Amino acid sequence: MYTSGVWNVKPGMDDAFARGWQATVDRTSLEHPGLVFRLLRDVDRPGRFVSVVGPWRNREQFESVRVSDAFKESINAMSDLLDSFEISAYELAVEVS
Repeated sequence: MYTSGVWNVKPGMDDAFARGWQATVDRTSLEHPGLVFRLLRDVDRPGRFVSVVGPWRNREQFESVRVSDAFKESINAMSDLLDSFEISAYELAVEVS
């Protein structure tokens, strides 16, 4: 399972958002080794980021992070930097390497 987030950041807050996202995943990665965290910046739409995380062992592992106090606190701390965000979960359909 993989997750992604679409983050629409307020103008001028890109660097602060990236630092906040980094701090959040630094904590999460210590508790859940094996996950890969990527934050991508849209080259055509300033202020739009996409995060991709995985592979999660299962949905329960993801849900345990999503409902944790630490995650909620991180999202609350970043909320002033965001116009909107959406987090989604995905199953792997095809992989080519």
